[in-house]
Amino acid sequence: MLAAKVYDPYNPYPMRQIFAIGAKVVISGSCGGWRDDSKGVIISAAESVPTVKGEDYFYWVQFDTPQHDLSDDGPYYKAQILSRCLKISV
Repeated sequence: MLAAKVYDPYNPYPMRQIFAIGAKVVISGSCGGWRDDSKGVIISAAESVPTVKGEDYFYWVQFDTPQHDLSDDGPYYKAQILSRCLKISV
């Protein structure tokens, strides 16, 4: 019997994803601690970071529209986001 895949809102996408500078991305709000999902553009090369789930990459992302975090701090115009919280925007 196959186990059903469990959706994890804190890790919605694969780890160690590679994005080019200038790539348009969607940011998962639940994964990154943001109030809402949002869109932005990658503005830096990947920076390796150890996490409890293994190595991942941080990217600086400039938001298309300013964002607030779950503590209602902000507006933020850019932030460092783990690759597992990002996916390419279509």
